[in-house]
Amino acid sequence: MSSMPTQEIKSQRELGVIGKLCSTYGFVYCFHRDGRYFFHFSEYKNDIQQAKIGDIIEFEATYDKMNNKPIAVNIVKLSSTETVGENRVEGTIAVVSRLSSTTHQNGRNYDTSINIPDGRITYVQKGETFYIPYGLNDLQDSNLVLKVGDKISFNVAQDRRNNQFFARNISLVESLVPKKYRGVVSTMKDSFGFIEREDALKETFFHISEVIENGNMIHPGVDVEFEIQDRLNKEVASNITLLPKGSVVFDDIDKSFQIGRITQPLTKPKKADEVATGRLLYDHIDTKLVELSFGERDRVGQYTLLENDIVQFHIATDKRDGMQRATKIQLLDQSFLKSKEKRETGIVTKLEQTTGGVIKCTNRDETVTFRFSEVMKDSFQIAEGDLLEFTIVPSLNDNGSSSAIRIKLRTKELSKNGSITESHYIGVVEKDVGDFRPINNQSEKNGRVTQDIVTTPISATLPSMPNDDSSSKQQEPGIISYEKDGKQCMVQFFTSGISNPVTLYCGDKVEFSVSNNVTSKQSVASNIKLTERSRVRGWIAIFRENRGFIEQKSDTKPILFLTSSIASDPSQLDLGDEVEFSLRKSTGRLIAENILKVPSTINNFYSTLPTPYRGRVVSPVRMLNNEECEVFGKIQKITDDGIPSEFYTYSITGVKNKRVILLPNDPVTFLIGVGLDYSTRAVNIVLENELRKGKVDTVKGQYGFIDFSIEENKKIFFHNSEVDSGFDLRPGDDVEFIAYYNQKSGKPCASKLRRLNNLQRPERLITKLKTMNIDETKRKRLVIIRQPRNADEKSKGFTTARIERRPGMLLQA
Repeated sequence: MSSMPTQEIKSQRELGVIGKLCSTYGFVYCFHRDGRYFFHFSEYKNDIQQAKIGDIIEFEATYDKMNNKPIAVNIVKLSSTETVGENRVEGTIAVVSRLSSTTHQNGRNYDTSINIPDGRITYVQKGETFYIPYGLNDLQDSNLVLKVGDKISFNVAQDRRNNQFFARNISLVESLVPKKYRGVVSTMKDSFGFIEREDALKETFFHISEVIENGNMIHPGVDVEFEIQDRLNKEVASNITLLPKGSVVFDDIDKSFQIGRITQPLTKPKKADEVATGRLLYDHIDTKLVELSFGERDRVGQYTLLENDIVQFHIATDKRDGMQRATKIQLLDQSFLKSKEKRETGIVTKLEQTTGGVIKCTNRDETVTFRFSEVMKDSFQIAEGDLLEFTIVPSLNDNGSSSAIRIKLRTKELSKNGSITESHYIGVVEKDVGDFRPINNQSEKNGRVTQDIVTTPISATLPSMPNDDSSSKQQEPGIISYEKDGKQCMVQFFTSGISNPVTLYCGDKVEFSVSNNVTSKQSVASNIKLTERSRVRGWIAIFRENRGFIEQKSDTKPILFLTSSIASDPSQLDLGDEVEFSLRKSTGRLIAENILKVPSTINNFYSTLPTPYRGRVVSPVRMLNNEECEVFGKIQKITDDGIPSEFYTYSITGVKNKRVILLPNDPVTFLIGVGLDYSTRAVNIVLENELRKGKVDTVKGQYGFIDFSIEENKKIFFHNSEVDSGFDLRPGDDVEFIAYYNQKSGKPCASKLRRLNNLQRPERLITKLKTMNIDETKRKRLVIIRQPRNADEKSKGFTTARIERRPGMLLQA
């Protein structure tokens, strides 16, 4: 076929991409114009056998002389659409890049929309300032870590498709040493907050992702060190590190104390920047009376201060602006003597874990509520039965009730039963009380008898501790860790020492007393009260009939749980559900207890990028045995050219249909989720083809098994109710089905079974027909008792055409 005649009209060179290839012709798409251009293979100046869809080419646009339609001629393949300048340019990093600069395609090979990198460089040329984007793969040294303010040199590149400029071949010229700032976290909300700076009277915004250490450790009042970056013309704190308590000092505090009188108690601020709303007066040496302001954090305790209270305080001078205020304010006992404040006494009858409790007054038939913040000294912990002294004021709830404020302890706990009891310790349960088991403290090693000190019941040497009725069984004690005189200590405890009828788990915060037996010199915790329940969150990764595994936020070992540990109805839990639970240590491993379903928060940890990708499953989430599993799988990305690319981890939370079973080499589509620490994983995973093929192995009544390997099983279960069209399956039938996890048992099952067309008669029937001796004179007469079915097993009756055949031979359809 000869080249098509053409007539050039205003011929010019254009940039485009091959969109379609046929036998002797094709079509190209122009980057700068709408529509497509026809071209003949003879106009392709390179090897046409090497041409493929998506190749970037340069061509001349003209018109066909016969039909006056646009065509492309003088086509040349381009190796790159980018032109890079030879001269090096120096600039400064304005925004640090965290992503690579890549070309984004949305499903059409000729789409040329560009994904602009997130990094920015600023440079000056001819007195004018320019900003130019760059990505991580534009660095000459891939290990180079740039910071805002670093001086760099680069080449300016231009993409010919859209005339966008980029920085390429970036190298470091001079690294800027960032200035460090210090401050105190003033407020926090969700994942962001503000830092009050030590060097200026202003607050700087920060996000929890900028904390270098554990972000969960940051909260209001924490001292921090940070750098400041300019983002969208706003100052933002970055590279935040935690400092020891007391490292940041805003004020110079006078060591001498003063005595003063409260003239205005603390009130709710009317403005956001109004912090010091309280006022007090004191006698100064030079003048008669001086008024100072004070705020919430200037009090030693959180208890209420009233008008005319006599207080002791120190004078603080702000190093930033020289302003003075009162700080370290403490209420003096003489204030109660001079004022007309009426003090009451009462006994604690009820305590709540974190807020406060209820007091029964001794001089009147009345109960009042109180909050722990109203306790005037931190050197003791309130317990039920304690005698307190307090002041009664109307409650803030406007419901006619009363509250106790300015609370003081009136009694101390005495020693009893031959034991010296040290009260009011706060500790954490390191090991909960074990089940009853036979005492076996001796073991023989190398012919010598040794004693296992860890499992020796301490109550065996304490006559005051109750023993089990059976002499052959003893309870294994739990362990509480606590701090005493600046040292870390541990003490054993038993269920008999727990005051409230609750079960303690690992990590629970408790209040307790320590009983030291004078004779045996052994210690044991008593009067144990739960103050704060330690709860952990995770996601149901694997769920079988009586057990499963929970995935946690960090890449730690999955937590085993039993169905009996679920607090609600187990049928309400599904794969991927977020749960809250307590931890118990059993046989050397942690297991989950008291499991409750909670609202999902998985979207708070990852931001999903909009671009979909194709890939294949490398290793799926699976259960190895009753004690082990793999809750993190791996997916390999496949490029548009079919080339395997990078790997991404995934979990059950990232699978869209969590009941569908993923197997190695399954083709999938997925999105990429970016975490707060900029780690990536595969999310929104969808299996491209859910249909599986297998052969029926056995059929037993209403159910059967298919030869198909999943996890540790080599066969997959099915029920006849899942067979389409009600066909009866036989062993050896080829079937098509969907593999999924059964919601009730959690085991792999097959659904939506469809028998593939199979016209081959069983071998045993063909053999029998071939060996039959048919005698026309003695042949048996056939009586039709029902109409036969055709091969499709749906239409009934014989066809009109009747063809003679030999026994055992099948007719071709």
